[in-house]
Amino acid sequence: MPTADNQRDPRRGERGSIMIMTAIFALLLLLMVGLCLDISRLYLVRAELQNAADEAALTAAREINGLPGGIDDAIARVTGTNSISNTQGLRAKTGVAVATISFAADLNGTYIPAYDSSNGGVNANAAKAVASTIRFVSVTTQPVSTNILFASSVLGASQAQSRVAVAGRSVGLSGLCDFFPAAVALNDSDNTTAGFQPPPIGTLLTLNFNQGTGNEAIINDREFIILEVPDLTGNGTVETAKLTAGMPNYCADLGDSIHMTPSSNTNNGPRNAGDGMNTRFNIYANGYGNALQPGVFPPDTDLRETISANQYTGNDRRMLVAPIILPNGPPPLQASYPAYTSNIQWWGVFFLKTRVPTPSGNCSSTPGCGSMSVEYVGQANVNATGAVSCNASLSTAVLYR
Repeated sequence: MPTADNQRDPRRGERGSIMIMTAIFALLLLLMVGLCLDISRLYLVRAELQNAADEAALTAAREINGLPGGIDDAIARVTGTNSISNTQGLRAKTGVAVATISFAADLNGTYIPAYDSSNGGVNANAAKAVASTIRFVSVTTQPVSTNILFASSVLGASQAQSRVAVAGRSVGLSGLCDFFPAAVALNDSDNTTAGFQPPPIGTLLTLNFNQGTGNEAIINDREFIILEVPDLTGNGTVETAKLTAGMPNYCADLGDSIHMTPSSNTNNGPRNAGDGMNTRFNIYANGYGNALQPGVFPPDTDLRETISANQYTGNDRRMLVAPIILPNGPPPLQASYPAYTSNIQWWGVFFLKTRVPTPSGNCSSTPGCGSMSVEYVGQANVNATGAVSCNASLSTAVLYR
């Protein structure tokens, strides 16, 4: 006959093992949750670092302008005090520092080191020597260490990571809108059949005002002539001043035929054009139906005269994007541009160095009246084809990777 002990539940001995297994599974679940939390923190920090790198690269790319000073400005903008600030994941807000900056002419080309926070021997001289070709900048952030809270046995006590971003100037299109409404006549610098070649970047030019004869234009090297704007009725003194002050005009493409204007009248054209251009220097001439007003044509934020384009820190009001045409002048060149028509050979950017001389009254015969003192900055919309871009800027900063 079975005793009381023999009648015990045969599964009673399994209860202890189930509790042990439950505890083990609970511990594993806790470790998995901890691992997920640590990995999430790492990815969050990575995202913040990538945002910082992206911001720094775009900021630097906006300074690239084909000039050595643009390289210096790009570095200064992303390495200065409090230049970049991010939350770095779950940590308190801390500035993200830049480790290295390098530049290249091609996206997948060789990048030239220009800044290294850990190596004072690295400088921007090599990049500045080829500044005219530079279009891309690569920025690497300094490593940021994240403490591992739950999964140190798997991931280690901490994880350090940094991120890289590459940005550059976009390849512009061959057309522009709202450009400076004057055709600048310049000789082909190499006189070859390989296409128009502009003067070297940094060339100082005095561009003299050209007054048409009424039926044709005879334009010599380093002269400019006001263009006729399709949507603007008339080409008198008021229209000339408003156009050169920066009134929006129309769109044109490389190679397009453009139509010039006699530019107000034979007495006042140079002065009217100069009055419009001088609004950039906070000079507003009377007359013109009070059309020249700061609220419509604001002054530049950098009014210093005779400075170079490298030294300029304004809002680009003094950067004039204008079509370049070939001069005709006296024989053996073409005798004239009949009906004031020509074709755009190049899109050039000119930095207006000083205010334009505008003596009172009829100054057409006064030397220098209406003449622009400029520095050739470079080509707008380099190596481009395509539809007209309704934007008068040189190009925009684009994040490539």
